[in-house]
Amino acid sequence: MTALTKVFYKAFSETSEGRKHALLKHLLLLGAAILLVGAMALTYGTDLSPGFF
Repeated sequence: MTALTKVFYKAFSETSEGRKHALLKHLLLLGAAILLVGAMALTYGTDLSPGFF
């Protein structure tokens, strides 16, 4: 747990903007993936074929 805390501290305390942007990009991609999987789970079994509409 201490190692994880150190990694996050180092990632956010870096003065390099590139590293912060890369971390933010990865967090946004992770959030988008979670939302996609959640939407797929919510619509599982729903008839979304063109004939349904």
